[in-house]
Amino acid sequence: MLPRRRRARTGSPGGPARPGPACPCPPRFPGIAIHLAEPRMGRSRRAFLTRLALSKGFRVLDAYSSEVTHVVMEQTSAEEARCWQERRAAAASPPECTHLELLDISWFTESMAAGRPVPVERRHRLEAAVPAKGPPGPVRVLPYACQRPTPLTHPNTSLSEALEVLAEAAGFEGSEGRFLSFRRAAAVLKALPSQVTAPNQLQGLPHFGQHSCRVVQELLEHGVCEEVERVRRSERYQTMKLFTGIFGVGVKTADRWYRDGLRTLDSLHEQLQRLTQQQRAGLQHYRELSVPVQRPEAEALQQEVEAAAVDILPGATVTLVGGFRRGKLHGHDVDLLLSHPQEGLEAGLLPHVMCRLERQGLVLYHQHHRGHPEDATRRTRHSHTMDAFERSFCIFCLPHSPGAAAGGAHRRAVRVDLVVVPVSQLPFALLGWTGSKHFERELRLFSRKERGLCLNSHGLFDPEQKMLLRVASEEDIFRHLGLEYLPPEQRNA
Repeated sequence: MLPRRRRARTGSPGGPARPGPACPCPPRFPGIAIHLAEPRMGRSRRAFLTRLALSKGFRVLDAYSSEVTHVVMEQTSAEEARCWQERRAAAASPPECTHLELLDISWFTESMAAGRPVPVERRHRLEAAVPAKGPPGPVRVLPYACQRPTPLTHPNTSLSEALEVLAEAAGFEGSEGRFLSFRRAAAVLKALPSQVTAPNQLQGLPHFGQHSCRVVQELLEHGVCEEVERVRRSERYQTMKLFTGIFGVGVKTADRWYRDGLRTLDSLHEQLQRLTQQQRAGLQHYRELSVPVQRPEAEALQQEVEAAAVDILPGATVTLVGGFRRGKLHGHDVDLLLSHPQEGLEAGLLPHVMCRLERQGLVLYHQHHRGHPEDATRRTRHSHTMDAFERSFCIFCLPHSPGAAAGGAHRRAVRVDLVVVPVSQLPFALLGWTGSKHFERELRLFSRKERGLCLNSHGLFDPEQKMLLRVASEEDIFRHLGLEYLPPEQRNA
């Protein structure tokens, strides 16, 4: 028997927060007195935000009184805010301040980021959420993709796809700033409930700089953007798209090949010695792997893997994640998480599953990576984005594909990733492996910058209290972060 692994010390954030200094910095803004309303915020989160504000020189009042100038609330409607204010005002003595601002948490987070009270705008005021008669005003879009629902389909597909082409091209050039700028603007368009028909509709939207606005304006006025079309036609963009579409080839490798004068798949076949074993397998099956995997095919693969896993370890679970969990009907690969309700029993399962699937003739290629469970806590503490789970990167022969039984002449190759996850980390792995990539990047950024926490596919770590936060579901993770829960089908950022 393997020795029992020591569990990482965990704790609940619902308990009393450790007392901090009464006021780390003397108040820098004497005309501002903030009161953080607790009902939707939670005690531990309110304590954290209080410490954050005090450290930046803001005055924070624990009790609601006539001195309060700004009441900050989270996930609260205008009607709920007014009811809350009326109850507090009735109990306050002396009477409340007549110039009180009822504000959404966005004003607070923007002020913390700026290190000063930002001007209160209409979008910050909870009163602005009350439906008004007449034509609708500008759509309010929160700055982080993890703060807003993003459905699978949206009315601005042509605009977002154009910006994503520019983002992809910037990524090929190694320009991280331009890549994120275009990607974030595209994500905002995906979250809008209605079609953008005029450039002035972009006013006030987050992450829309002059470049993105210019691209959208040109598309609206002419139906095409010359810059986007020039990128699409360029030899470099087309070659980088081709090479990075090969299993096992990243941007750096594709760039190196391009700089060496390689342009086609045939040129790679002529220099197989330059390729890793994984890249050779990807090149060999390139045509089949380029065909999108349909949902029924992904579900068939899940059933095959689950049947093998349960036969080897009764009670084992296999969950289909990635784009298919977000509601997609097709995708470029299949991601499966293997686990077991009893912690530790999942260890050693994956090699047996792979042997079983190989005997069934389903495995065309696989590369096994041992997990590093001792790295889980360290990676969470330091907010590593890459996880340390045991996994296999595979190419499977799709079961029941036409012609497969007749010697495999028409076999259908499919990319599959199998990942083994301890049940204690399963909610975090589900969240991390469901995506989208931009949603996950924004969620980790929000956790770090707005909450002071480290999030990845292993856990959620509070560096101030030096503990991993305990969760039982994805909903718990959103709750710890003070975010409205978004189901997988609303994470298509």
